[in-house]
Amino acid sequence: MIREGYDDLLNRFLGSVTFLEELSRRVGVRSIDREDGFVLASLSYYVAMLGGRVFIDAGAGVGYSTSWMLYGIAGTVPRGKISLYAVERDSRRYGYLKENVEKLGSLLFGEGSLVELITLNEDVVGFLEREGFEIDMIFVDIDKKQYIDVLRILPEKLSRVGLGIFHNALIPGLDEETREFLKKQKQLTHRVIPTPLGLLIVKRTT
Repeated sequence: MIREGYDDLLNRFLGSVTFLEELSRRVGVRSIDREDGFVLASLSYYVAMLGGRVFIDAGAGVGYSTSWMLYGIAGTVPRGKISLYAVERDSRRYGYLKENVEKLGSLLFGEGSLVELITLNEDVVGFLEREGFEIDMIFVDIDKKQYIDVLRILPEKLSRVGLGIFHNALIPGLDEETREFLKKQKQLTHRVIPTPLGLLIVKRTT
């Protein structure tokens, strides 16, 4: 019975994923690949199991990457409140995002869930600079010239278990300024997961 319930949830989730893929194409948003999505879900699960409480989808578009993060979190049994912030600065995309995140919340979490979903229509760099909480996981898929702005903030913001994940690390790749910053950075360690487009993973060194 447990397996049947899980399979039913997975099938309904993948139905939502297909809808969000089609919506992204229609709206003109370049979404992540499904391979990236499964990695994102796995890392979200891992961080939540370690006790992660604050998750951020930076450049959430219409909610496609957010859906994978939520799916990973949904596989855990939270020991306390988990907050996921889906941040999108484009007002048109944000309208879709808000609606889709609400639907995903209803699909993946029951009433009385400890998972709090917050959608924000603003630039994520300003949001990160303003908020004082520690970040347990942040997925970044924004203007690539802003990657370095987020990376400069993370040494002060990432928690002990925290991960920063940046899309398109291989294709089109990181710009020279970002690569040089990572080479010289002492407070962050980094690796690239070789998905087709590449996911840069950063973590605090101490």
